Amino acid sequence: IQDYVDEHDIDVVVMGTHGRKGIDRYLLGSVTERVVRTSDVPVLTVRQPADE
Repeated sequence: IQDYVDEHDIDVVVMGTHGRKGIDRYLLGSVTERVVRTSDVPVLTVRQPADE
């Protein structure tokens, strides 16, 4: 994702989240979280509604 942002001069990244918690998040990690922590551009995260 970061390579794409760099190559295409992206101003902001928008990503969805599942709201994973606890051991699942620890074991599986989060692509969104990793992008938020490493991106040079702002990252807007959107959480999926709880009923879906």
